[in-house]
Amino acid sequence: MRIAYLFLCFQIGFVQLLFSQEVKEKFLLANGVNLHYLDFGGEGSPIIFMQSFHEDASEWYTGEMAGIANEFLPNYRVLAVTRRGWGKSDHTKWGYDVATQSEDLLGFMDALGLKKAVLIGRIPANQDMIWIAEHHPDRIAAMIMIGNPYLGLNSSISEIREYETELLAMSWDLGERALEMRGPRGSWSPHFLKDSTKGIDISTLRFLSKMDVESLPGGRNLFYMDRTIRQVSAPDFKPWNDRVAKAAMYFRELGKDQGRQEFIRAYLMEHDPGPTFRASLERAFGENLKTTWEPEIPENADPDLFWIEVYAPFFVDEIKAFLREHKL
Repeated sequence: MRIAYLFLCFQIGFVQLLFSQEVKEKFLLANGVNLHYLDFGGEGSPIIFMQSFHEDASEWYTGEMAGIANEFLPNYRVLAVTRRGWGKSDHTKWGYDVATQSEDLLGFMDALGLKKAVLIGRIPANQDMIWIAEHHPDRIAAMIMIGNPYLGLNSSISEIREYETELLAMSWDLGERALEMRGPRGSWSPHFLKDSTKGIDISTLRFLSKMDVESLPGGRNLFYMDRTIRQVSAPDFKPWNDRVAKAAMYFRELGKDQGRQEFIRAYLMEHDPGPTFRASLERAFGENLKTTWEPEIPENADPDLFWIEVYAPFFVDEIKAFLREHKL
């Protein structure tokens, strides 16, 4: 991995090397919480890279999405922010719902004197972007969504609620606070889902993959059922905290009970909110939405090299072309 990362710095471009040493780690008070962020520098229209569920702001610098943010220097002011509860941002006892964390981002922009910005992010960030687009559209210059947003089940059936809860508890990097930090986001629902007269008049680029779990039949919840049962049943599986140990026991028992599995599977297939949600999203955005399909990784390809040679340059080129098209 270390060799691959060094090669990444070389391969993605001279701009990455030129500006990487100037990235500054900073903090500011926004919406009553102290937020950690990275200031990449640059001038011009601001771009804010939003953290997903994992890592922190460094996701876009040295983490999973490395090699993207730096490529927008020096023509944009580039920032990446860490959510409350993650990394070095304040770990509060409340405020993990979509509305509050969206307000956190608006407070972040206010603190920096940014009237509007281009927002870029993945699944949970897409929820926040849509919330801001529906409540404060004047704050967004453009949206870039990587993947489809997540929509919770909110089922009244106890068996399904238990399944969704135990699946959330398996979040590997959130420790004992996984339910506290991820659970509240499952209740989010955009206005346009229930009201067909609602639309979003913001230029938006959406990246989709044929392996996007939100788009698979049954969605995220079904995709992870078989995967999690296999994971916890492996001889070398070791739970990383007591809450995960409890969730692992649930999934091991579920793996032995074919009847329960089939009940959950059938429910998730029948009540998958994804198709209706995505159709409503595409209607609400209309001509403002451009969808681009990500390149597929060839079988037996090295994931690190594929990211370096194909994925990262693809994202950068597509986003830059989109911004040029809309004169941003």
